[in-house]
Amino acid sequence: MTVVKEDPHTYQKERGISSFEQGAREMRYGFMARVAAKAGAKAVTVGHTSDDLAETVMLHILRGSGLYGLRGMGEVSDWPWPIDTGGLKLFRPLLDITKEQTAEYCREIGRTYREDSGNYMWRFTRNRLRQDLMPKLEQDYNPQVRSALVRLARTAAEDLDFVEGELDKVWQGVAVVSSRKVQFSRAALRDLHPLLQRLALRRGYILVTGDSTRLRESHMVAMEHLASEDRSGISLELPGGVVLRQEFAEMVLTLSSEQDFPYPELDGEYFITLPTEAEATVVPAGPWLVTMQAGTAGEKPDWAGAGSEGEWTVCLDRGAIGDQANVRTWRSGDRIQPLGMQGQKKLQDLFTDRHVPRAWRGNVPIFECQRGIAWVVGHRIAEWVKASDAPVVWISFSRDGN
Repeated sequence: MTVVKEDPHTYQKERGISSFEQGAREMRYGFMARVAAKAGAKAVTVGHTSDDLAETVMLHILRGSGLYGLRGMGEVSDWPWPIDTGGLKLFRPLLDITKEQTAEYCREIGRTYREDSGNYMWRFTRNRLRQDLMPKLEQDYNPQVRSALVRLARTAAEDLDFVEGELDKVWQGVAVVSSRKVQFSRAALRDLHPLLQRLALRRGYILVTGDSTRLRESHMVAMEHLASEDRSGISLELPGGVVLRQEFAEMVLTLSSEQDFPYPELDGEYFITLPTEAEATVVPAGPWLVTMQAGTAGEKPDWAGAGSEGEWTVCLDRGAIGDQANVRTWRSGDRIQPLGMQGQKKLQDLFTDRHVPRAWRGNVPIFECQRGIAWVVGHRIAEWVKASDAPVVWISFSRDGN
């Protein structure tokens, strides 16, 4: 069993997520993705039941939803978060079974099951829906309301499958896709049926960001409204640093210049054992590959290439680092003693001095050992870890898949 303790409030704040529940959801799936990667798993099975599906659909109805929200969740789906998980799948084999049936089965076989105490906190909308609204609907309106919502989800999934096929037929005439950018022909987009127009804009958003986790119905309405405008030169800011711009003959979905991340999303914390042998060791840290090799400062490994040390490849004092390190993201209050300085400096000030946009800072990898932060990856190493005549370790960060 693998257990971790994390702070969803800090996660939510550092990433600018408006919903606590959304932040906690991302943390859960990020944790499961890390455990799956460590185990070499290709899929993760979760215990969502038909009750969870019905509640999800009702929640989307209350918020205002299109077909994607009404579809709810499926038995097999791509991994919801983080995006770059190497094809990891999510299985939900219990969607045709109620929660009570799973509980009854556990009782029959004498298996004790756990209840999440967080499910009874009424400040969360889903919990109020589960404990209050759904029982009232069953008692006063439709005893089979959960089954009705599940049927609605199945019907919506079938409808969505059809209209997505229709969008595939016209997509090439509507949009041009390049790296982190989708350019729509305004004329072709307006000629589409409103439903296909909506799906085209949503697909464009996913192509730019990788997923639609933070895209809400209100954002879709705003995108459609902008598409109906005749003026050019206007724009709309969307979650994830995405901007929808209305130009003369085009609508462009892209990351804003400030949000054009050179760093992939680093979710969670990754622990690393440093090598003692003069052979290259490669370990994953989320979307990064960390290559390490013990040696001497005067003998740069072939794999390190000709890149500038201090950016993506560094040579650090092996004794100062110790045997263990971890890779994580910046936390408020973090400090480093930068190379060449006597005192410490807040990472916030270091980022400011190096003109790192605020939107990038939450994705910069931090290489930390027991003594403290040894390397702000891509920027600066610590004074106390600089290489000397003593044994060293060469470390390089590269994008997984690049």
